[in-house]
Amino acid sequence: MTSPDPDPVADALAALRTPQGAAQPYPHYAQLRAYAPVHPVPGGGLLLTRYEDCVAVSRDPRFHAQNAAWMDLKRPDWRDHPGLRATTESLLFQDPPGHTRLRRLVGGAFTQRRAAALRTYVGALTGRILDQVAEQGADGSAVDLHEVLAAGLPIAVIGKVLGVPEEDQPRLREPLEGLRLAVDGGGKDAHLEVIDRAGTALTGYFGELAARRRADPRDDVTTALVAAMDDDAEDPLTQDELEQTLTLVFSAAIESMVDMLLNGLAALLAHPAQADLLRADPGLVGGAVEEMLRYDTPVQAMARVAGEDGAIDGVRFSTGGQVVLMLGAANRDPRAFPEPDLFDVTRTGGPTVFSFGGGVHHCLGAPLARMQAAVFFPALLERFPKLAAAGTPVRRGTVLRGFADFPVTVC
Repeated sequence: MTSPDPDPVADALAALRTPQGAAQPYPHYAQLRAYAPVHPVPGGGLLLTRYEDCVAVSRDPRFHAQNAAWMDLKRPDWRDHPGLRATTESLLFQDPPGHTRLRRLVGGAFTQRRAAALRTYVGALTGRILDQVAEQGADGSAVDLHEVLAAGLPIAVIGKVLGVPEEDQPRLREPLEGLRLAVDGGGKDAHLEVIDRAGTALTGYFGELAARRRADPRDDVTTALVAAMDDDAEDPLTQDELEQTLTLVFSAAIESMVDMLLNGLAALLAHPAQADLLRADPGLVGGAVEEMLRYDTPVQAMARVAGEDGAIDGVRFSTGGQVVLMLGAANRDPRAFPEPDLFDVTRTGGPTVFSFGGGVHHCLGAPLARMQAAVFFPALLERFPKLAAAGTPVRRGTVLRGFADFPVTVC
């Protein structure tokens, strides 16, 4: 009996569902892009792996967010779960004009100008973090850089922007991890209890913080959102909208930022000649950060919902079908980025990396994220010329790609 002919598309999809494939997805993305760059999926949706297709859909108003109406069809009980409400009702899962209104209220805090104004603060904070790393690793012991960063850098930066006091930040780390499952766990029943606890804890906290800021206003985003709740404000913000917006911005700015820094560091450690180039010339850091984002983006996929029937490259999609944009695959598309599997901190030219999405849902925190990375990497490489991996870090996530730990030695 002869064996069935191999199916490279089915093989790639099956591999991506394994721990090994999730840890090293890029060869499987390449296989999908080669054999079925526009691949139909059940329910009238598509899976896209080419750069041009992903960017085009992200900007096309015919495709909308996985909004409340869509969730009503897919999971009618979602409103009974605080964790799913905290995400589904947030601006990330809304379309204009609701999305536009909420984004406008917080967007001013995340411009390039505001990010630049925080650079000195981030530099000083990075110095303190590196002091901690040096102290922990002074005797040659391994230091878990994931733990150090998660406890001290992105959470402090976004905390300053939103007005989360430093003393409150440690107790928010556990619910942050839980809410991550709402994205990376797909809201699966096995995770719902953890997701719900996390959603309740974070929205509850930001409700309390808003009350404090109403009594004691500060120069922060929470105070600005409290002002937008006033009766005389145009289209006043509701309490739920305030809590969900702050929860989304806070969690997204921390989880993805830690992943971005560690994915970038993993690439540098795997390519020591590239790390040496950046160490010798910190002026390369802007392009190096873009290359880190391209090479191993912390957000691997995003989804849009088709608002009408249509086709991409002759492959049909249906109204209500979920169109999945594979950001990780798009950033390794050789038609957009020559030699895409080559990590090169001096790479120039080419299109903008597709790591922060596109269209109206382009990540509003992108300037802040780029600035943090541009401060962190030169400081890290200068401070620790003997920086090295200490064992193999544990990968985690499929949609949100990062590490569960990241042991390094510094001497």
